[in-house]
Amino acid sequence: MPRIKQCLMLFQAGGISQIDTVDMKPEADSTIRGEFSPISSRVAGMPVSEHLPHLSQHMDKFCVLRSVHHRMLCHNPAIYAALAGREVGESLAISSRTFANPEDFPHFGSVVSKFIKPPEGMPPFVSFPFRLRNGPAPSPGQNAGFLGRSHDPFIMLQDPNSDEFRVEELELSHDMTLNRLDRRNQLLTQFEEQIAVVEQTKIVDSYTDYYKTAFSLISGQRVRLAFDMSKEPQDQRDKYGRNTVGQSFVLGRRLIEAGIPFVSVYTPCENIDGPSWDTHLNNFPRLKDELLPPFDLALSALIDDMHQSGLLEETLVIVATEFGRTPQVGARRSNNGNNTTGRDHWPGCYSVLLAGPGVTPGSYFGESDKVGWHPKTDPVHVGDLAATIYDAFGIDPKQFVLDTVNRPHLLAEGNPVAGLF
Repeated sequence: MPRIKQCLMLFQAGGISQIDTVDMKPEADSTIRGEFSPISSRVAGMPVSEHLPHLSQHMDKFCVLRSVHHRMLCHNPAIYAALAGREVGESLAISSRTFANPEDFPHFGSVVSKFIKPPEGMPPFVSFPFRLRNGPAPSPGQNAGFLGRSHDPFIMLQDPNSDEFRVEELELSHDMTLNRLDRRNQLLTQFEEQIAVVEQTKIVDSYTDYYKTAFSLISGQRVRLAFDMSKEPQDQRDKYGRNTVGQSFVLGRRLIEAGIPFVSVYTPCENIDGPSWDTHLNNFPRLKDELLPPFDLALSALIDDMHQSGLLEETLVIVATEFGRTPQVGARRSNNGNNTTGRDHWPGCYSVLLAGPGVTPGSYFGESDKVGWHPKTDPVHVGDLAATIYDAFGIDPKQFVLDTVNRPHLLAEGNPVAGLF
């Protein structure tokens, strides 16, 4: 039986420092614990960083997985691992030039798109407000891969915080009426009936589904209303913070309220090399002044609203990142630049936050070792997290699915995490 109806994934691009946020080590040496102090939260024995004061009052709604791990040391392969639950080969594990291709395993949302039917006139999977990239091409793991384009996300590439925010993809051109659009759809249907005389491949089928979904979105009103940020009360928007992070979280909540099965929100930047969580340099001032304040405010407002409205009773909220940061300040583990003011990439043990139906609120699952380098108890591989998400939707993670040329693939290599729900 499915435990959840929807999933809101808040993906924090660049790699959050778990040791400076929700898995602090105050008893460790100063080169490990860093400059921040823990503060008490609403849950006894569950402290958070002093720079997460709002979130501290909502930790009673979260379970913190402190033992998530994989082996990918650079952004692109790590993003793939975190969004598709699969690791690439050893030779690519330290390469930042791992790009998306049609053979990739699908994003969690694309798998949900294949198995879960959305409400009429709504897309099954939406991602915004940009594509993740580390280099010239989009990072892998964001699309449907071998499932075919019909299960790619509806991608919205606009900043919800902009005064000019509008989803042009859902608007008709000035000379296009709904009647004309309907006639074009009828013509397309006639072509499809003729093509059906000949054996169709899954590639042809995927394009047919793609066009049907596109027509449904353009011709309907419901999805446009969900994206219409002008319908959101101004004081409600202010509560989340008037910035890209805050308003993206608002829009993510609105899309979940509209019934979209899987919503993926990427923050805080488009390019990993830009103002992201990738704190190789000046880790502590960047977290304190730039990164933690908008995240703290937005996540607290979001989880409070979803709790008050009852959305948390049917929606799994995942706060994830591609990896954590090195427990030791100044340590170098990847092929990126790092100095004594920063923390490098570290996929060996990091934290993911979960909230929603069946998740034990105000709890930890798994534990890192005393300085945070490796899991001490209940290690959770990204493949296990993938299997857990699918299982929560009622999707069998151990089934085989076919790609566009009918090759079978095991949906998830991991296993649902026993005891997490």
